[in-house]
Amino acid sequence: MTSFRCKFSIGNQRYVQVNEWKGELRVDIREWRDDKPTKKGISLTLMRWKNLVDQLQYADQALQNKLSYWIHVGGNVYCNITDNSVCVDIRQYWKPEQELVPTKKGICLRPKEYSCLKELVPQIGKVLPELDAVVPCYLQSDHMNQIGALQCPECNPNDCDKIA
Repeated sequence: MTSFRCKFSIGNQRYVQVNEWKGELRVDIREWRDDKPTKKGISLTLMRWKNLVDQLQYADQALQNKLSYWIHVGGNVYCNITDNSVCVDIRQYWKPEQELVPTKKGICLRPKEYSCLKELVPQIGKVLPELDAVVPCYLQSDHMNQIGALQCPECNPNDCDKIA
C-alpha cells in the first residue's frame, strides 16, 4: 500500500511526490498520464535524495559550463549530464559484465523541469523532517576506512560481495 505526503508539479505531467512504499519513505520523480503514475521515473530512498540534493550545485556548474557530469547517489542510481547537454538524467544502472549500463528506470529532466525540482527542494525538506536524521553513507563510522566503504551495498553495489 502506498500513501503519499505531497505531490508537486515540475511541468509536462511530471511530478515530485513524497510517499511511503513498503514502509519506507521515498521521493518519486515521475511522469503521470491520466492521473496515474507511469513507469517513466525514479524512486529515491531518503539517503539517495539527500545525496542528489547535496550535488545539485555541481550539476548546475556542469550545465552552465556545458561539461559532462556523473555522480553516484547510491545503489547504482546516477545523476548524469553529457557534454553540451541541457538535460539532467537521473537513472538506475546495472552492471551485467564490466561496464555500467543504463536501465529504463529513470527520468531525463528538461531545463524547466530541473529548475522546478531545485525550487521544490526546501518544500520537500519541510514535508520530510526525517531527512534531518539521514546521515550519508560516506559520513558513517563504518566508512572511515576503504574496506568499510567497499563493503557497503549502497556505495559499492556491484562489487561489495566480492570483498573478503
